[in-house]
Amino acid sequence: MTSSTAATDLGAICRAELGCDVVSSQPLGAGGNSRVFRVDLDQRSPSQPACVVVKFYRRDRGDARDRLGTEFGSLQFLWQNGVRSIPRPLAIVRDRQCAIYECLEGEVAASGAIGPADVDAAIDFLCVLKRLRRAPGSDTLAPASEACFSLRDVVASVEARLRRLHDAGAGADACAMRTWIAGTVVPLAEQVGQWCRRAAAAAEIDFDEPIGAEARTLSPSDFGFHNAIRRPDGMLDFVDFEYFGWDDPAKTIVDFLLHPGMQLDDALKRRFAAGVCAAFAELPALPARTRIVYPLFGLKWGLILLNDFLPERAGQAPGARPAAQLAKARSLVRRLAGEYADNPFLC
Repeated sequence: MTSSTAATDLGAICRAELGCDVVSSQPLGAGGNSRVFRVDLDQRSPSQPACVVVKFYRRDRGDARDRLGTEFGSLQFLWQNGVRSIPRPLAIVRDRQCAIYECLEGEVAASGAIGPADVDAAIDFLCVLKRLRRAPGSDTLAPASEACFSLRDVVASVEARLRRLHDAGAGADACAMRTWIAGTVVPLAEQVGQWCRRAAAAAEIDFDEPIGAEARTLSPSDFGFHNAIRRPDGMLDFVDFEYFGWDDPAKTIVDFLLHPGMQLDDALKRRFAAGVCAAFAELPALPARTRIVYPLFGLKWGLILLNDFLPERAGQAPGARPAAQLAKARSLVRRLAGEYADNPFLC
């Protein structure tokens, strides 16, 4: 077996849950929220998978989210409703804080060229989730992680992250981070908040009122080509459903456009935003709502990039990463400040 710190655990887990011995294993990716291993099995029958993924889920101090239960449960729901462009859930092991999924063969889509057909595949997947909003079991699904159903919710989410970072970290990098937040992010957040309130009033959208259940959709939450696998035949499968649940489709759109884990050109961003808005044509306020929340979520993404400064992340990132993340946050917020009032991606 390939050497790894989890080799003993992997063997015991696969024997207990699948009745198979492990032939070899190797770690996958560098995700911050879990440890993931590709495991080749001693296949005992054709009905058993030859390769699985074993995913161990991290629990941070003070974070009550059940990433394990959310991902396994959401994939079960999707699989039972005929969705096949996802990993098949095989077993959940609560006492080991892990789950087993059938392995998807291919490469991370974001590592290669992305084209219009890929954007259309992402839109199609969201359309599938939309159609499942009344499927059996959908009423038991919870809101997505950090779901925001009103514009005020988004502002509150940004403010909460600003408070968490106020006293976070130590040393020169942390000092530079706090100075930048005080001098750049806080004034911009005030400016953006005022703009959003004016834009909402002009569009006759209540800033404080949550959208109703009929305007919500199921969302992977962390959705994009960074969490897509390109199969050998070129088609896409989608992974990482730790934050899955009900959300505002406007948030789904802007998170896709803003996610720092992938780089899309402006034409592809416009194609995605227009395609999703067209798929939700029964929500006439969606284009305006998406434009309004774009800068709010842009600020939030800039702050998410600074998570390595938080106390619960201390010692978990490589030595130079906080400084690198601060540089990325500066770049994102600088771009956001120049484009939010005249968004180039949204109609």
